[in-house]
Amino acid sequence: MNDELKNVTATVKWYKADKGFGFIRLSDGSGEAFLHSKVLAPLGEVTLTEGTVLVCDVVPSPKGPQVAAIHSVTPAAPAEPKPPREPKARRTRAAAVPPMDGKPAKPQGVREVPQRRVERLPPALMAISPDDMIYGTVRWYNLDSQSGLIDPWNDETGIGVYFDRTILRQSGLDIVADGEDVRFVAEQGDSGPFALRVELA
Repeated sequence: MNDELKNVTATVKWYKADKGFGFIRLSDGSGEAFLHSKVLAPLGEVTLTEGTVLVCDVVPSPKGPQVAAIHSVTPAAPAEPKPPREPKARRTRAAAVPPMDGKPAKPQGVREVPQRRVERLPPALMAISPDDMIYGTVRWYNLDSQSGLIDPWNDETGIGVYFDRTILRQSGLDIVADGEDVRFVAEQGDSGPFALRVELA
C-alpha cells in the first residue's frame, strides 16, 4: 500500500492490551495494518477483541501499513470459544546428540517427507481437518527476512518449525506476531522441519 486511506472499514484480527499493539484486516480485502495503542488514547477506555469493527485512517510506513487514527468502534459479536490448549510441558535443553543416520532431528508430530510421492495440490488448496493439524506458538517472525519459527506445543526438543511469507500468503495470512498461537501442517526437510500451511489457532 502506497497511499493513505481515509475512513476505511476494518475488523480487529487481534489486539493485546498488555503489549499495546495488534493488527486489523481491511474489509476490502487489500491486506492488514498494524495497530498501536497510541491511536486509542483519544477514544478513552476502549476494549478491542477479535472481530471489533473500526472506521479508521491507514497510512504507509517502512514496516507496512499502520493505523493513524480511529473514528468509530463497533464491538464484535460474541465469538465461539477456542478449543482448550493442552498444558505445555516444561522444556529442558540437553546437549545435541548427532542422529545415527546422519539426518537432522525433527520435532514430535512432524512426519518424514517420502522419497517418492505423487503430485499434490498446493498446501493452501488441501482439505485438512483442524484435528489433523499441529498447534504451536510463533517464536519469532522477522519482517526483513519475511520468515520465522514456530514452537509446537507437543514438542520438547526445542527445534522450531520454519515458515516464510509465501506459506502465510498461500494460507490466507499476511503477517503473524511473536507469541501468537497458530496451527500448522509441517514436513521434515533436509535442513529441518518446515511448514506447508499455517492458520491462526
